[in-house]
Amino acid sequence: MGNIKEMPRSLANMISAGEVVERPINVVKELVENAIDAKSKTINISLIEGGLKEIKVSDDGIGMDIEDVKLCFLPHATSKIKNEYDLFRITTLGFRGEALASIASVSEVNLTSSNTGDVAYNIIYRFNNCLGFNKVSRSRGTTIIVKDLFYNTPARLKFLKSKETELALICTLIDKLALSNPNISFILNNDDKLIYKSDGKNNLISLIGSIYGIEAARRIKNIKFNEGGISGEIYYVMPEIYRSNKNQITVIINGRYVKYYALNEVIVEAFKGYLPINKYPIIIIYLNIDPLLVDVNIHPKKEEIKIAEPRPIFDIISNKIKDSLKGSNHIPKAIINQDIEEVKYNFDNFKPLSFNFKEDESLIKTKSKLPPLNYVGIVLKTFIVCEYDNMMYLLDQHACAERIRYEFFKKELANPKHLTTSLLTPLTLVLTKDEMLVVKNNITRFQELGFKFNLDVLNLNILEIPLWANKEVEDIIREIISLLNDNKDIKIIDFRDAICKQISCKASIRANDYISKEEAVVLINDLAKCENPYHCPHGRPTIIKFSKKDLDLMFARIL
Repeated sequence: MGNIKEMPRSLANMISAGEVVERPINVVKELVENAIDAKSKTINISLIEGGLKEIKVSDDGIGMDIEDVKLCFLPHATSKIKNEYDLFRITTLGFRGEALASIASVSEVNLTSSNTGDVAYNIIYRFNNCLGFNKVSRSRGTTIIVKDLFYNTPARLKFLKSKETELALICTLIDKLALSNPNISFILNNDDKLIYKSDGKNNLISLIGSIYGIEAARRIKNIKFNEGGISGEIYYVMPEIYRSNKNQITVIINGRYVKYYALNEVIVEAFKGYLPINKYPIIIIYLNIDPLLVDVNIHPKKEEIKIAEPRPIFDIISNKIKDSLKGSNHIPKAIINQDIEEVKYNFDNFKPLSFNFKEDESLIKTKSKLPPLNYVGIVLKTFIVCEYDNMMYLLDQHACAERIRYEFFKKELANPKHLTTSLLTPLTLVLTKDEMLVVKNNITRFQELGFKFNLDVLNLNILEIPLWANKEVEDIIREIISLLNDNKDIKIIDFRDAICKQISCKASIRANDYISKEEAVVLINDLAKCENPYHCPHGRPTIIKFSKKDLDLMFARIL
């Protein structure tokens, strides 16, 4: 007897679910995309405990009749693909017919739908078994409730994150879907609390403002293009406002939000020179391409795509962004400094002030890991030239300043009693919903660092700051949020170290900054006091040396 047997339908669906449904966000995405395909004008998403306990999606779309309700849970049952022609010209979001069958195999699904507005049909599936079918009342549209996700596959439960993390992922998804469909009103609730609501009025600027804040909306640039059969629009926020990760690069192709990593790199490259290192733009790109050239079927969750002949598209987008940036005035809007009480340390952009390590000058002599360098001069407004004992030394002024600041901040953050100062006027930061959730979930960590604030819907109102934060408060807060968002389980020691590395670069002396001899000498002396004066926090050398013999060889004075 042969070994190959047909797999039971229930097992096949569970395997399929493993590809399509990994966590609550995947369920929300599948159900909301179906609601979008159903021509809905309003889509309500209601969660309990970030979707871990329950997910409910209700729409006012075209709904289903009795036959569709009975068939929609069958594997690969779909209304969106009839033949091979449709398969290669996909214009809908949900098209595989896997979603409901996969979800129903690992949860309890309660579906109610009506295509007439009077009679509706209700069907319940639990772990692939139909529990009941009834005629009920409902207005036109569909409601789907998903409970007990992964209850019958406990191994998958252990891979889920906290309810706050799962909610943050869903918030980001809804932002992207709203940007993809500005003509639809999206309403998101969690534990009976309103998280987000878009008006569905097809106003991109207003929508961007609701997601990224009014200041971002005021700095929007819009580019329209239609070249070589490729049309679309680009909305980007002027680079004076930026983010610490690539999450706010949004690509929408033929109405579908996708993750297109190759295009992301093209976008980042186009902004090069206009953004600080490791900072990224807020940008939304809408592309309209012949569906025949776009393969949306390469990923089980339909998140990634492949485009035939992408280079012309990349070139168009890159050139449009670069031309727009070149033609724009990049003088940022003046921001009035908050009135801050006098602080202990002054971090002027171009002055390497001594950070006062409070060491006796004779402990310095014994602890210094550098020789007593004699200042000679500065070349190329970047490298400090010194000499000592038949050696020439070159110091990178920016790397040196970074190392000094890094060790200063490291000591400050290690001190459990941070010196703080109250702001006479609260500093308000506009955050996205997922950033706000990060703050809410990590209030203790912010307090440990010396920050005090209060929160409203999307505003973080900073009332008190540690002295070491001084004039870089907004950048530091956003760096901390980014670190917490990217490293959910980061240890406090690693967390502090990461903060120190990030903020040590801020306002440090840079290449091409003019500094005087006196400032250079202070910089050298402070570097000599560091625990590791040889490398910047990122591992680059701060100092290199040339012996007289090395120089003689270079000039062929000796053979």
